[in-house]
Amino acid sequence: MSLNCIVVTPAETAVETEASSITLPLFDGNKGVMSDHAPMIGRLGNGELSLLGTEGPSRFYIEGGFVQVLDNTVSILTNRVIEVSDLDAESLQQELKDALAMPGNNDEDLDLRERAVETARSQLRVATKS
Repeated sequence: MSLNCIVVTPAETAVETEASSITLPLFDGNKGVMSDHAPMIGRLGNGELSLLGTEGPSRFYIEGGFVQVLDNTVSILTNRVIEVSDLDAESLQQELKDALAMPGNNDEDLDLRERAVETARSQLRVATKS
């Protein structure tokens, strides 16, 4: 038995596929899901979404959101999804440098800088993972 995995962003249904197992980046650590998993709702963090499908493994970077597991369907609502093969470590290093150089003169600027640094670091971590 397999899982139906649906990944939705504000702009589109980015991924819709069958998988035998899924690993999700919850905000407090990774979570594995296989068929007949108990119903669950969770908050996602930034990180790698791994799918083991009939055509082999697929890896994606997802940026926050929520997941619902119900009746062998894994529904993922996220801000952004990028195939890991589309992430470029060199340009992400530069994005991280730029984010670290952002001004932090007030609370709003500090929040923007912190989010930009976290996003660049998590994308870089996923991009450089073997």
